[in-house]
Amino acid sequence: MKTKKIVSGIIITLMIISLFSSCVTSTRVNINTDVDGATVYIDGQEVGTTPTQVSLSNAIWENPDVVIKKEGYKDLHTDLKKEVKGVNFVCGILIWYPSLLWCYGPKSNQNYILIPEN
Repeated sequence: MKTKKIVSGIIITLMIISLFSSCVTSTRVNINTDVDGATVYIDGQEVGTTPTQVSLSNAIWENPDVVIKKEGYKDLHTDLKKEVKGVNFVCGILIWYPSLLWCYGPKSNQNYILIPEN
């Protein structure tokens, strides 16, 4: 009888851990500029006009090239600001170490200032 309780406890614990151990592998990123309507390109692909939202990977090796263009303004070539993703970091330390590969991704809000050509 005691063995059944132990096995049940282990199964319930594993179910709870698996429920909370799913790592977040992407971030919904809001890209804004001081001038609305600028075209945003990520790794050469047009993703929208500002303000826009795109889902980007939290993988530590990902560093997409961002280009923002608007007529009358200089093209802005930049990188995304990044941050440590807490859920993935904790999950990687406590439960599943490969989660550490997705623990440093883009901040959810990216704000840029465009410079006029003249």
